[in-house]
Amino acid sequence: METLKLNIDCVGSSKKVARISLNKPHNLNAIDIDLFKEIKMGLEIITAREDIGILILSSEVSRAFSTGVNVKYIQTLTNEEASQFFYDLSILLNELAHFPIPTIAIVNGYAFGAGADLAISCDLRIATASSFFRFPGPQFGLILGTQRLINEIGVSKTRFLTLTNTKLDARTAQNYGIVHGICVDVQEALEISSKWADSLLNVPIKTAQKIKGLCNVQQNYYHDLTSESVLQGDFKKRFIDYLAR
Repeated sequence: METLKLNIDCVGSSKKVARISLNKPHNLNAIDIDLFKEIKMGLEIITAREDIGILILSSEVSRAFSTGVNVKYIQTLTNEEASQFFYDLSILLNELAHFPIPTIAIVNGYAFGAGADLAISCDLRIATASSFFRFPGPQFGLILGTQRLINEIGVSKTRFLTLTNTKLDARTAQNYGIVHGICVDVQEALEISSKWADSLLNVPIKTAQKIKGLCNVQQNYYHDLTSESVLQGDFKKRFIDYLAR
């Protein structure tokens, strides 16, 4: 894989820990079709193995978890192609949210747009003190992970964040419920996430799945809404206009 690293660690129990690390330093892990396909492939590889009990999603790039979608890539797409890409991305995020094993996101640096949605799709989230979150999609007419954000932090906070494009630092993100813990740096995040993984591996997988299911029961994802939000009017013009602000 060229845009991410997939490692599987044995932690001394009967189950192993899979680690997916995004690795596109030249554009701060911006999501395009190549990264999308490799994330999907990584999830499929992990799902096919019964010896893996935890997934930890992180970044190899020091400045960012993911800055969102790849601007240059999106600008090459027609409105119809962009609609299909975001529709497929919505389904991928949903698959991660309903992943059959517990998931942990380690966020460092920027987590914007689809990158923030990627983190929010994980069950537990820890951020370094230098992390920032932002949900700019509605500024150019895109509705992507809004329903999931509502489920995680509530209606009022979601409305504020998505309509104002407010940037949150790590402490505020924790207060909002976007992350469950803050650490000094990535090394400490790795240590804490490993402790979380040990605790999660003590929970019978069927119990973990039931709890995940209960937490997701209110989540009704309207993938067509994502697609339709792109096709309303001229998405490409809206996107370019947003970038020019």
